[in-house]
Amino acid sequence: MTGADGESAFTWPGRRELVTRMHEQLDELVAVRDQMEQLVRVIVEISSDLDLKVTLERIVNGALTLTGARYAALGVRATDGSLMSFVDAGMPEAATRRLGDIPVGDGLRIDDLAEHMELAGALPIRALLATPITVRGAAFGNLYLADDRPGRVFSDMQESAVRALATAAAAAIDNARLFERERESARWTRASREITSALLSGDPQMGPLQLIVNRALELADAEQAILLVPKEPDVPAHEVDTLVVAATAGRYATEVIGQQVPMDASTTGGVARRGLPLITDSFQYPIEGFTDVGERSAIVMPLVSDDAVLGVIAVARRPHQPPFDDDYLVLVSDFARHAAIALALAAGREHALNQELALANTVDQAVQAAAEELRRLWRARRVLAVTFSDHRSPARGNDTGPQVVAVGESAQWADLPGDTRQALTALRDGDLLTANVVQPGTAAIALQHPDGVLVVWIDLSEARSFTLEDQTLLTVLAGRLGQGLQRVHQVDQQRETALALQHAILGPAELPDGFAACYQAASPPLQVGGDWYDIVDLDDGRIALVVGDCVGHGLTAATVMGQVRSACRALLFDHPSPAAALIGLDRFAARLPGARCSTAVCVVLDPATGELVYSSAGHPPPILVHADGTIRMLDDAHTIALGMRADWPRPEGRVTMSSGATLALYTDGLVERRRVALEEGIGRLADLISERRDAKLDELVGQSMSCLEPPSGYQDDVVLLLYRHPAPLDLTFPAHAENLAPARIALREWLNKVYADPEQAMKVLVAVGEAVANAVEHGHRADPDGVITLNATAIGDGVQITVSDTGTWKAPLPTNSLRGRGTALMRSLMHHVTIDTHASGTTVHLKARIA
Repeated sequence: MTGADGESAFTWPGRRELVTRMHEQLDELVAVRDQMEQLVRVIVEISSDLDLKVTLERIVNGALTLTGARYAALGVRATDGSLMSFVDAGMPEAATRRLGDIPVGDGLRIDDLAEHMELAGALPIRALLATPITVRGAAFGNLYLADDRPGRVFSDMQESAVRALATAAAAAIDNARLFERERESARWTRASREITSALLSGDPQMGPLQLIVNRALELADAEQAILLVPKEPDVPAHEVDTLVVAATAGRYATEVIGQQVPMDASTTGGVARRGLPLITDSFQYPIEGFTDVGERSAIVMPLVSDDAVLGVIAVARRPHQPPFDDDYLVLVSDFARHAAIALALAAGREHALNQELALANTVDQAVQAAAEELRRLWRARRVLAVTFSDHRSPARGNDTGPQVVAVGESAQWADLPGDTRQALTALRDGDLLTANVVQPGTAAIALQHPDGVLVVWIDLSEARSFTLEDQTLLTVLAGRLGQGLQRVHQVDQQRETALALQHAILGPAELPDGFAACYQAASPPLQVGGDWYDIVDLDDGRIALVVGDCVGHGLTAATVMGQVRSACRALLFDHPSPAAALIGLDRFAARLPGARCSTAVCVVLDPATGELVYSSAGHPPPILVHADGTIRMLDDAHTIALGMRADWPRPEGRVTMSSGATLALYTDGLVERRRVALEEGIGRLADLISERRDAKLDELVGQSMSCLEPPSGYQDDVVLLLYRHPAPLDLTFPAHAENLAPARIALREWLNKVYADPEQAMKVLVAVGEAVANAVEHGHRADPDGVITLNATAIGDGVQITVSDTGTWKAPLPTNSLRGRGTALMRSLMHHVTIDTHASGTTVHLKARIA
């Protein structure tokens, strides 16, 4: 192109500018190309390794490569949003500490921090480029680039490249974390298998608790790990009140071991109660050498198996380590669950069978319990325990063949197939304690039984091979079972002798009217103990009631109890005074080994007046419940236990029982419970007697024992002795008219004892007289040799009377007849009348209020 003068439209200066601009654009394109190539190389490099630490370091180095900056750092955020750690490349330490305080937002670029003193502070850098890294929608951290060279700034292209790098870095970090989680999970799983194998092998290189805590410390990369278990492992879980550090690993191990932590108001106790793990940085209850090390992330996990908490693991990291997160909680919780199951299985396989045998009172119970335990252990479809007795005893079922205990599927000997019976018989005649694989999925073994031979037959749920390990375990358990059965048999024989001794020295076999008692020992396996009661008829017509408790349990305590009881009887015959008897027992107990510190309460009752004289030597106070339900504790004459100090004064208390009142004497085994005040247990017994004061005494004794029994049974010997004033009137006489007057006199005297209102007493006498007359005249008109029974009992504010005969009454006459009006008269005089007629006779029940 030329101008009018023929010259070119582009002058040389214009050409130079154009060429320069073209070169600049070309340089920019080359720079962009180089930047993209670098970005691609960096992205490929950071994505080529699945180790998280390596990945983070490559992200930082790649950012330096892309920008040419002097410094770079990647700050990783904690769950609360704060920057908890840095991966840096040459960044000054002072700068990394301050970078976390600068808000980055969606990205930040500053050419000169000196112009932003509110951000810069004392930062030893000039230019700053920062961009966030977001992984799966959550903030992972910030990538920082910095330079302290004068005039050095970050360009738009560098900022774009760093943003692209952050996007790629998010994917690489996500992949690395997934891989890390899988690798971590595999490590915990391998550790779980190692613990399970070691514990179930029966010969771990170290104690099971120490093995668990060592692995937890190692796998969590922690500073400390402790394992706490219940201080009293045999106590039910809801009654455990203290945990003890049973195993430790890591820092301060020797300082922490053996420390005790209460279940209540402690973090580890709360985890044990709830059975749920948690992550925390503080503990409620101080554990010297653990909680005082400083604030740091810790994970607390329960060891739970079959809904029972076996212990608690607490693992604490170092103060500057990353805290545990929920993903890690799942890993560690799985490990804890597997460890707990392994512990339970190891302990269960070693002790469960022996424990079941120890709980059995008879050989038959032991065989039943063993069969159930073997079925549970092998998860078998059925277990048969067949006893071939050497004695022909119908009581043991030998009149119909061997005795069979079947668990899983019921069966009798006659129900079994012929080939099974033949195989069982052959096993009986074969070698003992030799496991036999009968067919795939079935094994059997014969062992000694106290009455002959016991054959155990196991049918598995699936037709798998009964392995060599299975056969070895079956042989070992069969040996334990044989020994256990012999032990149970011996104890059973001893128990019969011991119970005969116990009943011979415990108290009267037949109680007088108005009394009811119950004794229950809590000393397995012999079931005898040191508690006693006695009822002694004194020469002056009064009755002595004694309840005592010798220290200890078992035959030794029962022997001491028998001597103390005999001495007390002799003392009462010599001087019928409660105080004098206890003073004499003081001297006796001080000289009899095992009797010192025994407790006793002695009450002397006048059955005619209801007067009580009582004295107590360290024993829980008698309870007096009046007919109206009011309660009085007889604690006015309470002093120290027997044999403690010579010539110790023994005071006496006096009180008079009202009609229908109930007196309760008992031992502390009935009312004493762990972590419950004794007064609370006594109050429960008193309230129970008050609420059920209208019940018959025998029923009231049974109800009291049942209602107060703990879920795990009584852990101490128990005596409960009840008396209701006055004692019931019991008369039995021939069905002759001449006996009507003596019966009426006896009833009148008894009504005087219950303080019946005279007018009401007369109504009772008339109504009862009609019932007795009807029994004589009608019930025995054809059988003059028959008998009549009259019983009168005080209940609450009234009386209950029954008249029974052995004859048959006439049918009632029409209401307009001059005879046969006795029933109507009884109903008009009493509050409640029922007449029960049956083949063996007729019983009239009469109730009336007397006050």
